[in-house]
Amino acid sequence: MPARRTKRFARPPLPQRAGLDAVRVVAAPREVGRPVGEVLLDRFPALGSPEARDLGARFAEGEVVDQHGAAWSAQEPMMRAREVFFHRELAPEPFEPAEIPIVYEDGHLLVVAKPRTMASIPRGEHIRRSALVRLRVAHGLPDLSPIHRLDKQTGGILVLSKIPQERGAYQQLFARGEVQKRYVAWVSGEGTTLAELERGPIEIREPIAKRHGDLWAHIDPHGKEAWTSVRMMRREAESRRSLVSLVPHTGRTHQLRVHLAHVGLPIVGDELYPAPPPDPATGERSRRDVSEPLALWSVLMAFTDPVTGRERRFEWWPPEVPGDD
Repeated sequence: MPARRTKRFARPPLPQRAGLDAVRVVAAPREVGRPVGEVLLDRFPALGSPEARDLGARFAEGEVVDQHGAAWSAQEPMMRAREVFFHRELAPEPFEPAEIPIVYEDGHLLVVAKPRTMASIPRGEHIRRSALVRLRVAHGLPDLSPIHRLDKQTGGILVLSKIPQERGAYQQLFARGEVQKRYVAWVSGEGTTLAELERGPIEIREPIAKRHGDLWAHIDPHGKEAWTSVRMMRREAESRRSLVSLVPHTGRTHQLRVHLAHVGLPIVGDELYPAPPPDPATGERSRRDVSEPLALWSVLMAFTDPVTGRERRFEWWPPEVPGDD
């Protein structure tokens, strides 16, 4: 049965700026009672940098408000029940026009083919050039939001919801594992696993763990269940590369990259896997120096729509890859 829209979403008290939502701050227990201006400077040191507009002036001009749109003063005490909203001043970032092909669109969803190396959502140094901000601005859709993750390095199908009240129902499909997904990748490597693939599909069932704050995920017998089906599509003996079809039955962080590297078939252009050994002096790892983007694309996503009840099937094929056979 289609999901009912029962939850009402309050509009943010500040309008978007160039496709970006205002920052929302909720007081942590240790921050309650402290002046809101001090809390913001502690959390966002860039607000006090010489290049930033004076924070006191921003308070005086009503640019820092609560969830009802009422202006804060810098010396008012933080309260758990009173949130803080303001717009960050963004550092300049390189920006080049980029085409994001539309795969499908209706009143509920926008499905696009995200280019590789483009961040899906604003993060770090990729804010205005993220796919979400570009799409909001280009299509005039301020409520647009992705319903699933797609790593910056991975290209292909990205599904976004247009209606905030419906977003949770779509996201729950992914949480419950009710979405069929397929990827393709160019891999390198030789050996036993490649020989097995040439005879037929293989299943990789190896648990994966990732420590908080660590960039690398890894195979761990005590990690979470992870299962990937792999099928050979094309073998290029001269370049020693193989095109493989990948079906993840679980959704662990970097699952496809970790599993393929583990069996000796790392994805071409992967700067993380197999994980390099730690530096003997510092214990830290460095990314690999790669000459091309990660050769991994999402090419299919299918599910029963929880809002309309329709069967959804979105497919796209990367132009850099020989046709699906």
